[in-house]
Amino acid sequence: MSSNINKFLELFSEFDLVVTKSGRQVNYDIFEEPAIYNPTVSELKRSIKRLEREYSAAKKAYRMGKLHREELFDFEWRLHELKEELKKIQGRDSF
Repeated sequence: MSSNINKFLELFSEFDLVVTKSGRQVNYDIFEEPAIYNPTVSELKRSIKRLEREYSAAKKAYRMGKLHREELFDFEWRLHELKEELKKIQGRDSF
């Protein structure tokens, strides 16, 4: 019986499994760490999305001649800074 369970677990090793036996719940997900909610990351992602929309509108205004190249560059640079900051935070949290 135990060998069948081991075969099953080997076949589906890439999935997170929750095995129940007689009403008791056992979690076999021992290889992944629980995701930690970081409000800074979610705030940065929200800011990046908002700035991407603003940048898109700025590009359109630039093409129509309503915005100077320097102002468009400011949008690009700020978006780049936020993305780099997010990479730094996510890289530090992954250790």
